[in-house]
Amino acid sequence: MVDWCLLVIDNKSHLVNLDSKIIEIKNFGNFPSEFLKDKKKGVEFDLFGKKGKLLLHNLSDIQKNLIRGPQIISPKDIAWLVYSSDVKSNDIVIEAGGGSGALTIALAQSAFPEGKVITFEKNKKHLEIVKKNLKLSQFSDQVELRNEELNGQTEIISCNSIILDLPDPQELVKWAEKSLVLGGKLLCYVPTINQVENLLSSLNGWSEIDINEMMHRTWQSRLEAIRPNTNILGHTGFIVSARLLNK
Repeated sequence: MVDWCLLVIDNKSHLVNLDSKIIEIKNFGNFPSEFLKDKKKGVEFDLFGKKGKLLLHNLSDIQKNLIRGPQIISPKDIAWLVYSSDVKSNDIVIEAGGGSGALTIALAQSAFPEGKVITFEKNKKHLEIVKKNLKLSQFSDQVELRNEELNGQTEIISCNSIILDLPDPQELVKWAEKSLVLGGKLLCYVPTINQVENLLSSLNGWSEIDINEMMHRTWQSRLEAIRPNTNILGHTGFIVSARLLNK
């Protein structure tokens, strides 16, 4: 497992790989990683005339440093998907449409230490991006990657939740019925209301059907002008969830 860590220099944080030979910091410079190997986390030290400190990195640090390929699911939507799916240790969650791995990493953290995330991504190029991004996470061992399409002919996999980021999730509803344990949830992330309508028409017999859309508005933190920021992250997608209470 790669030794990633948060390097704080003069109150600015940088995600660094302590296993690499050279540490590269934008607007600061490059230096051998050996300078950091013997430093204790949380203890301040001198780094070429600057105050330095090593800290454990967290999920938001990873999200900011992901290699981008396909458009990632935004943090506001990831938070709702993780909450609504209620993924925890000992659970098995199926994810289809790995994208760049942003959701995969969050699910893996929730599934730690005994759970598993099985991610289907048919695009080999996208799968390689997911693999690289998973190296940023200490929970990558919870993930099983499959370079194949999840479809109605895929073997039945007993699981606690299924999350689909696919154009036509309604085509997998029957498969989900067979794979989910009773009480399990199906969650689908789709960008248009037309897709929501198609999905709803296939959910006969499912319970607790919800449609959610997350909005995220940030505020300026300057004391002399505390106000909402001009740019608001509005619509990114709809999250449709349904619970299997009967088979």
